[in-house]
Amino acid sequence: MLTVPALRTQALQARAAGDCDRAVEAWRAALRLQPDDWTSALELKRDLKATWHYPDADPQFRQAARHLPDAEWLAHYTALYAYHMDDLDALHRRATAMLDTSPDHAPLHALRADVARQRRDWPAAAEGFAMAERLGPGHPEYAAKRRAALMYERVGDWLQRQPPHGEAYGIAVVNLDRNTERYAWTEELFGRGPVPLSRVPGIEGGRLPTSAVHRLDGNVAMRGTLGCFLGHAAAWDSLMARGLRHLMVIEDDVIPLADLPARLGPLGLPPGYDVCFVNDRLEPQLDPDAATQPSVHRLADVMRGFPPEDNAPGGDGYLLSAQGAAKLLRWVAQDGFAGDLDWRLLAYGMDPVAIAALPRQAFSWQMLDRMRHDIPRADRLSAYVLHPALIRTVGVSSDREDENRERPA
Repeated sequence: MLTVPALRTQALQARAAGDCDRAVEAWRAALRLQPDDWTSALELKRDLKATWHYPDADPQFRQAARHLPDAEWLAHYTALYAYHMDDLDALHRRATAMLDTSPDHAPLHALRADVARQRRDWPAAAEGFAMAERLGPGHPEYAAKRRAALMYERVGDWLQRQPPHGEAYGIAVVNLDRNTERYAWTEELFGRGPVPLSRVPGIEGGRLPTSAVHRLDGNVAMRGTLGCFLGHAAAWDSLMARGLRHLMVIEDDVIPLADLPARLGPLGLPPGYDVCFVNDRLEPQLDPDAATQPSVHRLADVMRGFPPEDNAPGGDGYLLSAQGAAKLLRWVAQDGFAGDLDWRLLAYGMDPVAIAALPRQAFSWQMLDRMRHDIPRADRLSAYVLHPALIRTVGVSSDREDENRERPA
């Protein structure tokens, strides 16, 4: 059995030879022998980045990062975007201990506020960001996060005061069989609420026969993207199979931003809607100080304010009606499964006039205008976006992107 020094040598030699995948395997072996070896963890992070993975979402890195020296730990604190569940306890304890010796350190107050935000403790989050703002004036994020925390506190209080009314709905999480940890997180976060949660087995694009990929998509370099699309189509099928009228489709890398209502009435969805996005990446650019309850906005209006450089609107959370699911299943049977699921949903929800109104320099216009020509369709989904968002993604590695890289053309 190799020792930690021998494994470190092996990893460095692999890196020097340009074989970062083999280097990652060696760093992992070293961390299995010595889980608190933060120096090996930082080296693992370097090689994970070189292989286009999200290192801050890696369980071995997260475990070892708890032992980083204070200054190094703060430098890597942005990994909080990926941390959740029991990681938050370790983050909170560490930040609290450091505040005992550095009570005026704005980033530490912001870190504890971020932990509170992850836990949906909005009063504590608002208080922490306000303290960080006082100690670090001019920081671009502190004020925005404080205002958002106050908004979710107001809207959450309003939702809790509403009696259950409107139609029932379910939640379906698309989850690959191998991602048992992610499903456990999702079940913990969503399964204890009043809305029934079901699991839809995801589809691994890397396991699809090449002939099937050619028939369904045509691009064998995008197997992961195809698998993701097919997994969502399976969720639409599940809505019909379960006899539901409404379904919230989520992916297994999201967390809730609010306690979900037992029924749809408090969300104010328009009659006859087909799809309503509830993820933060599509959230309208509105004044958070003005929001007191959920509001629904036309997708076409929201997309005019979508950041021009943003290339990922996200299909990680949306509400779907039975009639919307029936339309989608019928349309993809005709149009195929090529491309990204999120952009297809947007293309189906915007007519040519709405697409033409997007800024010409925006990535969204380029993508949707091309799809409008590639997949011409007279009908459109009745599509909306909820404000404020109900869910947001966390920074875990993308199975879709991994499969695209690992099984190229």
